[in-house]
Amino acid sequence: MNRILRSVLVVGAAAVALAACTSKDGGTPTPASTTNGGSTTTTKSSAKPSGPGALNLDKFTSDPCKILTPANLSALGGTFDPAKREDSPNGPGCGWVGTDVLKDSSYRVVLVVKGATLETYREGSKTLKAFRETTVAGYPAVSYDTASGTKDCTTVIGTSDKDAVLVQANIAPNDKANVGKPCDASEKLGATVVGILKG
Repeated sequence: MNRILRSVLVVGAAAVALAACTSKDGGTPTPASTTNGGSTTTTKSSAKPSGPGALNLDKFTSDPCKILTPANLSALGGTFDPAKREDSPNGPGCGWVGTDVLKDSSYRVVLVVKGATLETYREGSKTLKAFRETTVAGYPAVSYDTASGTKDCTTVIGTSDKDAVLVQANIAPNDKANVGKPCDASEKLGATVVGILKG
């Protein structure tokens, strides 16, 4: 979990710096190389996130660990250490670390409310080895990893044109339901979080 946290902070910092000197006007979408399961495809990068309506993150910014209920955690499978609140450069977050490092995967949710947007993360991660654009519960998203994308994955969901939700999955080697599919796991949890934010 520490490796993926360091990775996203590095990518996030680079993306914020890039966004600060990048024009915000629309322009023509440009193709981005996308790696998924070892095969490379081409997708188009949209200039601005769009979705079925902006989501309000304020309800959970003071205590992001309340965003997942015991039922939500149970649906993830495995068992977790007590939720741990974090304050990242991008906003408040919470981590749920699996109690058994061999079979219990770990997860993290960050409410990105300090200036970064989906486009920030898209621009900062689209050249990584593992990168894909997708939608999560109807909202635009990107999933990426600084390594191979077979153990860890970060999914960022554009909740409005000014903020986002970041979801990370670190898959345990004996988590049979998710092994080799960390981005599927982070996107699935992202859909749960979007559903909770929609109320």
